[in-house]
Amino acid sequence: MVVDGGPDRIRERPGEAPPGPLSTLLVEVESWDRVERFARRLRELAGAGAALADSGGFDGDPLPEDALPAWVRGEEGTKGREEARLRHALHCGGPEWTVQDLLSAFDPDLRSWTWWDVTRAGGNLVQVWADAMWEDTFDCEGLRWACYLSGAHSMVGPILEPAEVWARQPSLGLGDGGAAR
Repeated sequence: MVVDGGPDRIRERPGEAPPGPLSTLLVEVESWDRVERFARRLRELAGAGAALADSGGFDGDPLPEDALPAWVRGEEGTKGREEARLRHALHCGGPEWTVQDLLSAFDPDLRSWTWWDVTRAGGNLVQVWADAMWEDTFDCEGLRWACYLSGAHSMVGPILEPAEVWARQPSLGLGDGGAAR
């Protein structure tokens, strides 16, 4: 994922809406009281990817996993990864994604979009926003995998939405732990 402004940018709500539409994934999480946890985890993954991008660390093989949150790495993340793999496979089919695939998805040379925000759509629905340069379809498998790892149960999209829709929704998972507009 390309992230303008680096890892710190992911922990904040953008100051103003972009001039054009944004692409969004509409994500269903387990329950309304899990949306904040989902958003925090997604921001942690995107922040780790942005830090890796800032360090230029995409030359190694394997990529360094130590920047990822503990809940993804090692034994602690095994159950969550297995659940995410199942949901991702049911949604997307194709080959199984790994933590290395997730890290590769953050390579700025391979992404055509930038992280924008994650907001509450209502109830247990969350919207994950990306600036894909007004494109309604783009390679978002890395973002989907990150969503499933963070606790998504299902999702649709990407869908192109006017930036005004984003502007009306409160951001989730911010550094202070609360939602903001």
